[in-house]
Amino acid sequence: MKNPVLLYLLSMLPGLLIAQSKMIYCNDFQNTVVISPEPIVQAVTGSDHFVFTYDKTKPDILGLLQGSPGHQSNLVLRTLDGEIYTYTLKYRDSLSDYSFQIKRADKIRLNDSIATDSKPLPKKIIEVSDRKETYYQKLSAYFASKAKNHLAVKRKAGIRIEVLGMNHHRNEVFITYRIKNRSRISFEIGDLALFKVQGKKARRSSFQKILLKPIYKDNVPNIILKGEMYQFTVVYSKFSLGRYQELRLEINEEKGSRFFELAF
Repeated sequence: MKNPVLLYLLSMLPGLLIAQSKMIYCNDFQNTVVISPEPIVQAVTGSDHFVFTYDKTKPDILGLLQGSPGHQSNLVLRTLDGEIYTYTLKYRDSLSDYSFQIKRADKIRLNDSIATDSKPLPKKIIEVSDRKETYYQKLSAYFASKAKNHLAVKRKAGIRIEVLGMNHHRNEVFITYRIKNRSRISFEIGDLALFKVQGKKARRSSFQKILLKPIYKDNVPNIILKGEMYQFTVVYSKFSLGRYQELRLEINEEKGSRFFELAF
């Protein structure tokens, strides 16, 4: 069964900004090697007469493509760093090149003019390679130790939420948070989501709310007991804030009604 997430992306392609479509040629008696800048974690073709194979157990940067005669189709794939790429697939009897290099510049992104006001996405297990995980862990610990200036603080219903620091490193942004439970009951974290926001909710025509999906979470707790405090770091793909834009952190309670919104 094809992955439902990528099938959804296929249906959403008209609403995406896409770099100029590039063609990958293949046939049914030769392999076209597709080389990705990051390990491939998900991939789907738009037609059954094109087959793209990759290692689903241990993500790798290589994939193999074959196709049979018929209408051209497309390939959508997602890499370990969360980027999404799409290419046109076409059958060709004879291949002059047996490899295709995916370039980072070919990635697609959501159209910033599309306003979204949806609830935070459900938490998902973020799988990374051991090498990548060690890289994130060390940098998360380093930036957390340097976090001294409070970017924002929110106190509500006995819960104190702080944004301690935001650090850019290469193509990632490391944000350190701290939550302290001073209430009489435990606080079980449901969704913890960061949005890039422009405009005000009161002016719906100009309000934009774009989810920034994390690529790694370091020591994020599931539950914070009474009197406990946790400090943790979440890593996001590099982003920038435009004029009149800000970040908004939203946290809700898994089995309760407490909800927190923090802008910075």
